[in-house]
Amino acid sequence: MTLVAPAETKEEFAAAHLDDEAPKDDLDLSNEIVDDYGVGMVANIVSLEDDPDTPVLTFRYFVLSLLLSMFAGTLGQIYYFKPQTLVVSTLFLQLFGYFGGVLMAKILPIGTIFNPDGKFNKKEHALITVTASTAATAALATELVAVEYLYYDNLLPHWIGILLVLSSQLIGYGFAGLFRETLVYPRATYYPSLLAQVSLYENLHSGAGISKHMTKYFFTIVAVIFVYEWLPNWIAPSLIGFSIICITTGSQKNPVLTNIFGGINNNEGMGMFAFCFDWNNISSNTLTWPWVTQVNYMIGVACCCIFMPFLYYTNTWNAKTFPFMGQSLYDNQGNDYDQTLILDANHNLNNTALQELGVPFLASSNAWYYLGSNLSVTAGVVHILLYHWKELVEGFKNTFSKKGESTNTDPYYTVMLKYNEVPMWWYLTVLGVFFGVGLFITQYNKSGLDWYFFIIALCLSAFFIFLCGFISATTGFGINVQTIIQLIGGFIKPGNPVSNMYFTLYGYNATSQANAMLADLKLGQYMKIPPRCVFFAQLFGATVGSIFNYMITVSIMTQQSEILLSANGSPQWSGQNIQGFNTLAVSWGALGKQMYGVGATYEWVSYAFILGFFLPLPFYLLHRFFPKVGFNYINFAILPWFFGYLSVGTNTSIMTAMIIGVFTQFYLRRYKPIVFNKYQYITSAALDAGTQFCVFFVTLLVQGAIYKPVDFPIWWLNPDPSGIWFPDGCYNAANDVPAANATESR
Repeated sequence: MTLVAPAETKEEFAAAHLDDEAPKDDLDLSNEIVDDYGVGMVANIVSLEDDPDTPVLTFRYFVLSLLLSMFAGTLGQIYYFKPQTLVVSTLFLQLFGYFGGVLMAKILPIGTIFNPDGKFNKKEHALITVTASTAATAALATELVAVEYLYYDNLLPHWIGILLVLSSQLIGYGFAGLFRETLVYPRATYYPSLLAQVSLYENLHSGAGISKHMTKYFFTIVAVIFVYEWLPNWIAPSLIGFSIICITTGSQKNPVLTNIFGGINNNEGMGMFAFCFDWNNISSNTLTWPWVTQVNYMIGVACCCIFMPFLYYTNTWNAKTFPFMGQSLYDNQGNDYDQTLILDANHNLNNTALQELGVPFLASSNAWYYLGSNLSVTAGVVHILLYHWKELVEGFKNTFSKKGESTNTDPYYTVMLKYNEVPMWWYLTVLGVFFGVGLFITQYNKSGLDWYFFIIALCLSAFFIFLCGFISATTGFGINVQTIIQLIGGFIKPGNPVSNMYFTLYGYNATSQANAMLADLKLGQYMKIPPRCVFFAQLFGATVGSIFNYMITVSIMTQQSEILLSANGSPQWSGQNIQGFNTLAVSWGALGKQMYGVGATYEWVSYAFILGFFLPLPFYLLHRFFPKVGFNYINFAILPWFFGYLSVGTNTSIMTAMIIGVFTQFYLRRYKPIVFNKYQYITSAALDAGTQFCVFFVTLLVQGAIYKPVDFPIWWLNPDPSGIWFPDGCYNAANDVPAANATESR
């Protein structure tokens, strides 16, 4: 893939093509067609104007960022235990921050330390959101805390738990400073996922004229979607998905139809040809992912729709013995595997017990998901080296250049040169301090992870920070490397699932946290926020969020332990993420060689790691010989990851999301560029914000987060959950007692 350089910014175009007396503010380039990779969209959204005297770390900032961080850290962790795992939308926090900031600017005395100029500015607003969104991330360490309690009957001392969460969240921030020259400053690393946020900031704070119209448009969409989303989230859950095939085939009790065409419930099916009318499930990715990312997404999902049924119905890996979709470990009869029977008191593998009980199995869809994930990691490395070698070399050279000598030509980076950059030693200090805390915790808590394996985990993290960060910065898509890190941990430190969880925590979580910080640094560059303020905001938000993440986790896991351990959970709570993390820890950590080694049942899951190195090569050679065909559109860091995309979760939104993606990113972008450039990202922001507001109030008021759950009366679009038909119209064999007890029910 060769990134297309963005169009000139409006200011640059005016300076180059108009005389000095020309009215530059009237220049409109919004009818330009944005390139397929989306880089050119930045010039249409992000302003180059900057006032270095704008106050940032104000009283308003500290009050609102603290309150929103506490709120977001709590809500984000609650969402993590929901049947459909949600995240707290940054756009949702943007709106809360905006309303709070405007209110404080009006009521606090002007000209004092509490309200310096009586105006709530966009730098202040953006920094509040950065702090709160940092806190909103559900910490991976809380999964480890919950698994220790639920599966190993080990409630960590609270001071250990809090330090564990803090160290794993903040150690990645120390790494982030090492990659600024390659992943933040260049023009090509433009972070498509940030553009909806930036569009909203610019429209809310830019004053009169077009911005007033767009602000009205934004809040109208927010209000409409807020009201509408009460339907799929409470009143009419069937709107989450209609399975056209299941509905048109009438009352056929056919599990095959459910597996292929159902998808409204977790692990129900792949949701092929279903239609979704719930933005919460469709998500803004369909609007914000550039066209090239959408192409890879669609090809990958198409492959998933072919291979998942093929593996199951050809009985590959004895697939029919186990559920079509599932994240647990199973014995050879298809029952849940009792992992405690093969581990000794120190959580080490008992080989004698393993021989008696047998090696566990996976659902074929889950094994296929792991295979695709591993394939995407090494294929992504080769893809980046083949297509972006020059950019990488340039970035690493700039890492060691002095200020002002960098070859980066991004105009937004140039504007930021007036501000003091964060010294490298600040990042190294954070890295050193939390390296020490993490090392102390792993040794004191008897995690089974030796100190040198702890260092290896962090070295892996540093490598994957670059890989995942570059892909996210250029495509808007973030790959998940958790499985490959657990694989590596399982092979170098076999036989202990608990030590594997700690290895994964510091190997993977540091990667995701560093990439989140790099994205925030890019946002700071777009919004012209002094880098040292962004650095402080991230540390502040991560600290507050870690504390509240931990407290909420302890509360939920001790009060809802039975539900969290059950396969299907309840309408209000689910332990699917905890179960998945535990499954990976046992299968990779304790049984890596037995399950994934040479000659083992799932050996190809490991071989995929090797195959990935070769996968991009044919397409790269084809692109070199036929450069106009578009072989460079195929991004093997993205495409294989979607091979197992439908192996878990609610899947009825896939078809709808694809249709919207084609309509907006292909048709509107190419043939209606004025509409696309003006409305695409502000619409995405509005839909997300209104939906998140609704989900928040539904969760708190009627789904049991605060009060006792209130079930909406049963009607056509809210069928009886104990019936034999899922809300999407597909057959629910588990609720059909005679069928469920029949031997042929699988």
